[in-house]
Amino acid sequence: MGGAYKTSGLNSVFFHLYTGARFAPLKAERRNFTVGLILDTLPGAARDQSGKRRAEYWEHSKRLQHGSLVALILISPGRLQVFLGTIISMGADIAESAKADAKTIQLRISFFDAEIELMALRRQPISINKSTYAILLDNNIMFESLHPFLRTLQSVEPTFIPFPNFLSNSGRLDSLPVEPPRYARVPGFTYNLQCLARSGMDIPSLNVNDETSIALARQRLLHSSDLDPSQVNALVDALTREVCLIQGCVLYPPSLTGFSLDVCQPSRNRKGTGISEMDRCSQSSYQS
Repeated sequence: MGGAYKTSGLNSVFFHLYTGARFAPLKAERRNFTVGLILDTLPGAARDQSGKRRAEYWEHSKRLQHGSLVALILISPGRLQVFLGTIISMGADIAESAKADAKTIQLRISFFDAEIELMALRRQPISINKSTYAILLDNNIMFESLHPFLRTLQSVEPTFIPFPNFLSNSGRLDSLPVEPPRYARVPGFTYNLQCLARSGMDIPSLNVNDETSIALARQRLLHSSDLDPSQVNALVDALTREVCLIQGCVLYPPSLTGFSLDVCQPSRNRKGTGISEMDRCSQSSYQS
């Protein structure tokens, strides 16, 4: 049955399913073909008895938005096919189709796979009975927001993809160790935290590979800087872990944590070494 669904578990996903998908005529556009789809309308306001109200619903709806990435799923005995595409129709186009029929809507999709275009060209039945049918899945993700990442994954060498141990891990992430940032693992690299010290106070440099140095940095930041305990922990965790989540607006100008992170982060490469150095008062120390 079509409608809104949410998966269970820690990483739950909210999405909409549209049932009864069937082909409308294929259309040649300027750059490619677009496939017309007829879908069953979702229950509720989208099926209002008034054609005007149905049109207003789709004109202002955030569902099936232009540019959204959607998946057409074809299900038949022993086989499942998934075709990804982007919605070409505007809200006004869907609204116009809703005026004519309270039970169905029409939209156009540009698919990435030519196979589905050939199926549409042949007007192949895809929703026949309870064992052979097609559904459209939409979770309001704009394709252009993903495009840069997908393009990078196509062109970059696998060894240069950031955080490969997290992205490729198939188990639970809570048991996966988090290493220090790669630049901080360079032998002799230390963070110079003295720029965070109050006048007359001293804060030693932080070596992320030394547990004693990390513990001492936490202690001295707490007693010799303007950071409170939660800010000290957030700062040290961010400097010693390649992945760190800090709750709050750490980059908003009034944030002391954001300022401290800003002055303690590498900003440019030392020529000829490939080693990063610190900006402004946070010059890093490299021991020979």
